[in-house]
Amino acid sequence: MPKSVSVIVPARNEADTIGNVVKSLGSMPWVDEVIVIDNGSADETAGIARAAGARNVTERRPGMGHAVRAGLAAARNDWVMKVDADLDRFDMSRFALMAAACSDDVGLIKGAWQDPADNMPMTRLLVMPAILRMFPGLAHLSAPNSGIYVVNRSLIAHQEIVGSYAADLDIMLRIYASGARVDEVSIGQISHDMRDIGHYNAMAEIIMAFFLDRQSHDITQELAVMAEDALQVTDGCLGAVAARSRAGGPVTIYLAQERTAAADILRDMLAPFPGTRILPLSMAGHFRPRGPEGRVRFFAPFPVAGHNEAVRAALLARAGCEPGLSETPELLLMPGGQGRKSVENFQPDFALETGQGAEIKRDALARLAQLDEQRVSIEARPREMFQSYESLPDPLRVGIQDEIRLGAGRM
Repeated sequence: MPKSVSVIVPARNEADTIGNVVKSLGSMPWVDEVIVIDNGSADETAGIARAAGARNVTERRPGMGHAVRAGLAAARNDWVMKVDADLDRFDMSRFALMAAACSDDVGLIKGAWQDPADNMPMTRLLVMPAILRMFPGLAHLSAPNSGIYVVNRSLIAHQEIVGSYAADLDIMLRIYASGARVDEVSIGQISHDMRDIGHYNAMAEIIMAFFLDRQSHDITQELAVMAEDALQVTDGCLGAVAARSRAGGPVTIYLAQERTAAADILRDMLAPFPGTRILPLSMAGHFRPRGPEGRVRFFAPFPVAGHNEAVRAALLARAGCEPGLSETPELLLMPGGQGRKSVENFQPDFALETGQGAEIKRDALARLAQLDEQRVSIEARPREMFQSYESLPDPLRVGIQDEIRLGAGRM
């Protein structure tokens, strides 16, 4: 069990119950603080919570996700428990079971509960079928959309979670994509008021849209970039990398030149994302996928005479992963970098949308343009173009393989 746990309680017009909830939580020895997020209440929720001993946070934007984001940002501990504001009749001492299940390799513990009057239509008919098809590694959970859980917020970019009711699912998938374990414990029986079909219809639309979005981002596949310098990464694939980072997928970037102003800018732009790391290219031989499914896509610069160290590193890292994978990971080649707007013989056959990564790429390029060493103007495009390694002419691939054999002792 963590030494200290912060508890966040999103609340909107919960004056009748919030006082007892805060007092019960605050009496638990392992609870360090109780934070009530007032999500636009029109009653005395905030005042009653404060009087009961809570620290109040105001989040005026309506939506569970906005409230949860505000609570996670305000918490002073990495381990944070999220509970409902209307559980005044529930034996909250059972929450200790969730805290006790936390460990170094666990990122999230869900509280699984039962309600005799609720046959869980959302779980049975939508959430579980979607998980079984899209994220089968979470099939062991009986209550994947439970809104009661303990999470290690340091593992995810919690500022990026969706603002809607799907926030609890978003947190779960981000933890899962990070490679940390997601488990659950039974916390007993909770009785809720009956909800009509209109409530479930609205929830279903939000949740289905969320699952389709996460599937499009392929967050369980790690992106591994090998490059000679940060300019190659920023020019060639930062849009795709940033989009994956924002969605919660793991990213690893290896740089041969890691102590440059451009590398510092790249670190700054990606610092908000715990699942994204930047390492020396000399460590690429130790790469192993961190995602729960062991899937990875590699990126490297297009082969250019005298500048193929990163391509060789990517091929060696890919070969090191292959024995444990069901298929050979894809290697995509980037066209530019090192002051080159394009390279000879580059023939793109693959494109990735930059999507939510476009803004980060634009900001990075704007900062790079201020560096004296940046001699070319690079445009932030909505799509990034690549050439698959397998499409290279045979003589070029044979030459790279010869370089690997000759340079194996130096890698």
